[in-house]
Amino acid sequence: MRIPLKIQGVTDVNHDASFSLLIVTDEKEERQIAIMVDASMRHEFALRRGKYIGDEKSRRISTEMLERTLPETLSAVIKYMTDLELAVIIVSIYDGQYRAILEDEKTGTAFPIRVSDGILLAYADQHIPLYVEDSLWQHQSTKYMGEEATGVSLPLNTLTIGMLKSAMQKCIDEEKYELAEQFKKEIERRNR
Repeated sequence: MRIPLKIQGVTDVNHDASFSLLIVTDEKEERQIAIMVDASMRHEFALRRGKYIGDEKSRRISTEMLERTLPETLSAVIKYMTDLELAVIIVSIYDGQYRAILEDEKTGTAFPIRVSDGILLAYADQHIPLYVEDSLWQHQSTKYMGEEATGVSLPLNTLTIGMLKSAMQKCIDEEKYELAEQFKKEIERRNR
């Protein structure tokens, strides 16, 4: 079974410009998963959400450029030249990274795609639905607190090794040893 998803937006993490969190929820906006995206992908979503940076001329150029970007162009080509019924499906998580496929729903033919690229394609083309496998959703999703939330819960398995090590050290420095032990166990689990 697959859970249909809605894209809520991208949020910064602790003023760290190197990555942000892309928030997707179920259709009822009750639960969410947070997917790490790099600065360039954050920019791509900001463009499509109308959050341009710069003067009026820059905004106009950005709007014109958006019509010629790969996701929008690919979407137009697919509609024009094929009868594919595509869907983006988040299927698993491995080593801190969500994994996704681009699937033709008619034939079941699937191709791996970087999860952020798949979500961007679904965002660019409202005819391409976005789903997550039910079992993954059950294990990874957390309660959605709305757009005004001041924090986001993240399962440990969505953090990179570097983030885990940094968080573990911070816990040690703050004498939060039980929490530091949880980070240590996740690092050891991945290094097996």
